[in-house]
Amino acid sequence: MEASRIAERLQREVKADVRLNVPFSRYTSYRIGGPAAVWVEPTSEDEVGRVLRVVAEEEVPLFLLGWGSNILVSDDGFEGVVLALRSNLAGWSFDRMDDEGDVNAGSMLIDLIRATVKRGLSGMEMLAGIPGSVGGALRMNAGAFGQEIEATTKEVKGFYLDGSPFALLREQIHFGYRKAPELDDTVITSATFQFVENDAEVLETRMEDILHLRAKKQPLEFPSCGSVFKRPPGYYAGALIEELGMKGYRSGGAMVSEKHAGFVVNVDNASADDVLSIIRRIEEKVEHRFGVKLEREVKLVGFNGEA
Repeated sequence: MEASRIAERLQREVKADVRLNVPFSRYTSYRIGGPAAVWVEPTSEDEVGRVLRVVAEEEVPLFLLGWGSNILVSDDGFEGVVLALRSNLAGWSFDRMDDEGDVNAGSMLIDLIRATVKRGLSGMEMLAGIPGSVGGALRMNAGAFGQEIEATTKEVKGFYLDGSPFALLREQIHFGYRKAPELDDTVITSATFQFVENDAEVLETRMEDILHLRAKKQPLEFPSCGSVFKRPPGYYAGALIEELGMKGYRSGGAMVSEKHAGFVVNVDNASADDVLSIIRRIEEKVEHRFGVKLEREVKLVGFNGEA
């Protein structure tokens, strides 16, 4: 890929911050990852569509980055265009008459939750502590403690990868466990959520209880991607890994958390290969011992198709 030429074209045709060779490690919760060949942060929803049209015409690889919380990026980085939707596409507005919120996809989920709780709007407070952006939460139908983002979703807007816009009502999206198929191969730019009025103090207490519980049970003191694996039917991934005696298992600077075995943490400047070697080892041992094939929740980026 001719990174310099692609970057120059984006700078000419799109209102955006365009840079070359930006280290992923600065922008992922793992603090791991090599350079992004071309990094682009559009200034508005319309500019997102323009970026996508350029990328489609140039036929270069694309990766969509939110707050980098459920990805593992190769030490070699990503030889393509990274479309970053973070604080450059964040913010929201509420309609108090209808208890609705229009939210930009780059908003951090926890920031949105705190804003709704403060306003006495219920529907997302149980998701407190789930890292990442609103767009990412929609793509994976984020959920916790019996609450999923699907329940509050009214409409999702964005672009298909060719740059054409879409708007999908909740009824048109087949939300499932950690998936929303109609949102695959799209770039979400905003969504409308329907909340329910409730007592702000009650919601605040509920949210803080959830955050306290997460801090107690999860290794938040180390960089990680969150839960590495989805919950297999009838089991808990962390419990299977713990039963194997793999808490504290290390490869280089990466380690299976001693607090929660479902997390692989970066304890000492781990490389992506350190983390991936542990993930593979866990998968092999769990399948051999229990006959359970774990499905990854973490997404691999820049590994050239390597599973």
